[in-house]
Amino acid sequence: MMMMVIRRRQLLTRHLRTTTRLARFATRCSSSSATTSTSTSTSMDITSESDFAFRKVSITSLNPQEQDDRYYPTLSKISDPTFQTTRVPDFRIKYQDYFIENTDIKTITDSIHNLNGKVKSIRRSGKGSIFIDIIQDYSKVQILANHKMMNLTKDEFYELHINLKPGDQISCFGNPGITKVGELTLKCTKPIQLASPSLHPLPPKFTDSSKIYSNRVVNYLVNKKSQDVIIIRSKVISIIRRFLEDRDFLEVSTPIIGSGNTGANATPFTTTSTHIKDKENKPLELSLRVAPELWLKKLIISGFDKIFEIGKVFRNEGIDSTHNPEFTTCEFYQTFIDLECLMQMTEDLLIDILKTLSTDPRYSSVCYEHCSKLLQEIESNGNKFKKIDFIKELEIQTGIPLPSDLNSNNLIQYYNDLNIPLPIVKSSSQLLDNLSSIYLEPQCQELPTFIYNLPEVLSPLAKSTTISNTNHIVSNRFELYINGKELVNAYEEENNPFKQHNKFQQQLSSKLDFNDKETIIPDYKFIEFMEWGMPPTGGWGLGIDRLVMLVTGTDRIDNVLSFGKLSDVLKQ
Repeated sequence: MMMMVIRRRQLLTRHLRTTTRLARFATRCSSSSATTSTSTSTSMDITSESDFAFRKVSITSLNPQEQDDRYYPTLSKISDPTFQTTRVPDFRIKYQDYFIENTDIKTITDSIHNLNGKVKSIRRSGKGSIFIDIIQDYSKVQILANHKMMNLTKDEFYELHINLKPGDQISCFGNPGITKVGELTLKCTKPIQLASPSLHPLPPKFTDSSKIYSNRVVNYLVNKKSQDVIIIRSKVISIIRRFLEDRDFLEVSTPIIGSGNTGANATPFTTTSTHIKDKENKPLELSLRVAPELWLKKLIISGFDKIFEIGKVFRNEGIDSTHNPEFTTCEFYQTFIDLECLMQMTEDLLIDILKTLSTDPRYSSVCYEHCSKLLQEIESNGNKFKKIDFIKELEIQTGIPLPSDLNSNNLIQYYNDLNIPLPIVKSSSQLLDNLSSIYLEPQCQELPTFIYNLPEVLSPLAKSTTISNTNHIVSNRFELYINGKELVNAYEEENNPFKQHNKFQQQLSSKLDFNDKETIIPDYKFIEFMEWGMPPTGGWGLGIDRLVMLVTGTDRIDNVLSFGKLSDVLKQ
């Protein structure tokens, strides 16, 4: 026994020695204004850290069974089947208006509820009474615990509740009621039970971006807006799914790992399987999909006329404020739908999202300013998006006609005529894409803008048309830009297997001749499936991460991904 006491004291001493360091960390986690805080507040930080350190060493000194019994009990030990367990939002919905309408009733004594949640704050009133705010399902409610309501002495009540701390998960039983100031409250009739303790105090503020990106858990616990953005992300996906399901689209899932993934101009991540061998009995090279497009079009050929998929895609590219190697897209495909109908669906969907987020009070606190501004811009344009013809507008902006044959040599000469620097990769697609980024995309600002009639070489999977009097071959395609950023890509799909084969060959030549790593990888199996008869089809793709950035007014993709971009994920 003596050895155990000595060991506990050693552990406690070791933990308490860290309190100053931990207090400094808590201060650093706060805003820069914390550097001006008084010595008193620093002392409070140290005291708080000491309390949590003491709690941690106390739990550590117990054996696993004792830890579970006292601090991490099973639900069966803290629940009571004779009473109703209610989620906090449901409790608020059930009783908030009831007490407003029945002002003479202060407590419903014949109804007992079990509420659970995370302690947001604790306010003590002497030794015999405490007020606690708990949060569950993003909703807050007040808990009132008083020694008289539990038939306890003040000392008994104090001993049972003195160790509760902000951050703890607790379980409470009591009567619905309302306080003198009109706040909905659960008035406890039994002692509050600890369901899981917090072992670290939360910093009052958490604004250092370097620490936020490497510690999302604390960020969400402290910064409600960060949590709200993730909730809004979920709502955006829900609206998109409902929009498509209301139009009888079928949601499907396609493979993420494959061999020679294609469907977009991007460099894939590659890996191997130790269990699947190639013809030489070597591990087969595989890749993560850069887009689900070809898989979805194979389903179209298979007889699924209206399909969509919301899921992850992976591109081995750089990381910046709007790009992450792993991101989320929505793609849908419908037979016998043309480009104009795809544009109309895009307008309808985006307006639906903007109206929902700007009018629903659950989301408007974050989204109202950005969504309502976009809606005003659209309304001022007759509820339509702006349209830019790729070739016509490029010629207007440069003052020089594009060559009819858009091969790399002609485009390099075009750059020389414009006296602008060439991109590193000088394939036709990269040269044209760079021209768009210089002359067209900056024109796509506040008003959502379709760039359409893109040159055929930019769209190897799209149907194409020759423009009369110019001999330019353009794809039946559009890209939607807002604030200079691409949001949607859509086109009428190429369904001629012979033309698709030729386009794949041109892409392959570009890849070999110019080392264009982002050129689409040919999928000849897909061409074989096209021979079974691919119907005229419209395809559409949306970058969900960028859409969430738009509606929440977020300027970095880090902030709309649950654990940030890849470089942040690796730190967590």
